[in-house]
Amino acid sequence: MRFISLAAAFAAVLCVATASAFAASPNGQTVTITEHQHGTWTEEGDTDFCTGAPVTPTITGNAVNHVTYFTNSDEVWGTFTEEGTVVGEIGGLTYTGRITVWGNFNVNERNSNNTFTSSVRLYATDDQGVVHTEVGHEVAHVSFNALDPVHPVVSFDKMYFTCT
Repeated sequence: MRFISLAAAFAAVLCVATASAFAASPNGQTVTITEHQHGTWTEEGDTDFCTGAPVTPTITGNAVNHVTYFTNSDEVWGTFTEEGTVVGEIGGLTYTGRITVWGNFNVNERNSNNTFTSSVRLYATDDQGVVHTEVGHEVAHVSFNALDPVHPVVSFDKMYFTCT
């Protein structure tokens, strides 16, 4: 009997504490969605950084997408990561290697920002035995504030690629 009384008391405290937490937040409940992808997929509409040629790489790896938002607010943030091995045909050569891509965004009624990074290492060997490489890294960021939501406060896109 004592166990039931303690369990009932604990449940009552938990209900009051939970209700208080929701009542205290003017933004409503927090909703979080996470999606995992494992396997092989194709990226459509990419462009090779070294030649400018269209490329449709096939990636075997992992991707995670995560979004969090409040039910009674315009505040939302999210992030994604994609990594794995990659195969793609560029200029008649089959390149293989690794790729990692990460990005995030944050938005509220006054500010917003987006950041993106990617790293890639690709290698191909031609008929003459010459090894061709494409190695690169990109970082991009843009931020806005309430004073001027059209023109960014900070904006840059830095890309470094070595093609041999």
